[in-house]
Amino acid sequence: AVLDGCSCCLVCARQRGESCSPLLPCDESSGLYCDRGPEDGGGAAGICMVLEGDNCVFDGRIYRNGETFQPSCKYQCTCRDGQIGCLPRCNLDLLLPGPDCPFPRKIEVPGECCEKWICDPKDEVILGGFAMAAYRQEATLGIDVSDSSANCIEQTTEWSACSKSCGMGFSTRVTNRNEQCEMVKQTRLCMIRPCENEEPSDKKGKKCIRTKKSLKAVRFEYKNCTSVQTYKPRYCGLCNDGRCCTPHNTKTIQVEFRCPQGKVLKKPMMLINTCVCHNNCPQSNNAFFQLLDPTSSEAKI
Repeated sequence: AVLDGCSCCLVCARQRGESCSPLLPCDESSGLYCDRGPEDGGGAAGICMVLEGDNCVFDGRIYRNGETFQPSCKYQCTCRDGQIGCLPRCNLDLLLPGPDCPFPRKIEVPGECCEKWICDPKDEVILGGFAMAAYRQEATLGIDVSDSSANCIEQTTEWSACSKSCGMGFSTRVTNRNEQCEMVKQTRLCMIRPCENEEPSDKKGKKCIRTKKSLKAVRFEYKNCTSVQTYKPRYCGLCNDGRCCTPHNTKTIQVEFRCPQGKVLKKPMMLINTCVCHNNCPQSNNAFFQLLDPTSSEAKI
């Protein structure tokens, strides 16, 4: 499922040989494009065709453009115009520490390819507590090759959803984009919308407001620190029909914060480009309506 040309509705990606149009896009992840012929009009229909591209070389073998292969049981890779993209066949999720499992770790299971999570007893490791457990490196997620520096396939997961439906929260991802080719966890600040008592607007009969931009320049606040620069961020709106709006396209910038006693912090932070409204709401959608909940048990960042 992909977003249509209006970036508002999910449609099935058109496959090779099928008809296509701006509202019915081709499956770009499979190397397809919409060939509308010599009269390439803006709204003209076309046929999904395969892009011709360069071959790929990995571990001494040559793979054709569009060819899929498995360098190990943990990954399935595809050659795309000289570049190799891979999807994990094992679950790459990090198990965050919690009261019932403060020190999760992965172990190999005999006879199985993918590792599994287990919980160490609480009294095994005390040093560092939750902070150490949450931000430790996950080296076990790397691909098993003899020479990781020469055959490192870059793996980066999508950013997780923001931890808070309003106000400053954080999201995480894992990536091996480093010289050691080791999977590490990255964290960035995020704000889907400010925590204000605002009701979903029915302006012009709209049920949802997807994306709206701050009318005035604001300074972000984090742990009693204030951003040095001002920003006019985009926020996700609200719906009055039961749907929720969440970020769809984002970017990450470095924000410099000035703290008490003159201390300066630099933190990566998500900036929203576009949002999308949908019914796949996280947990209960009440959080998207009751933005000011004094009984909320969510941890403050």
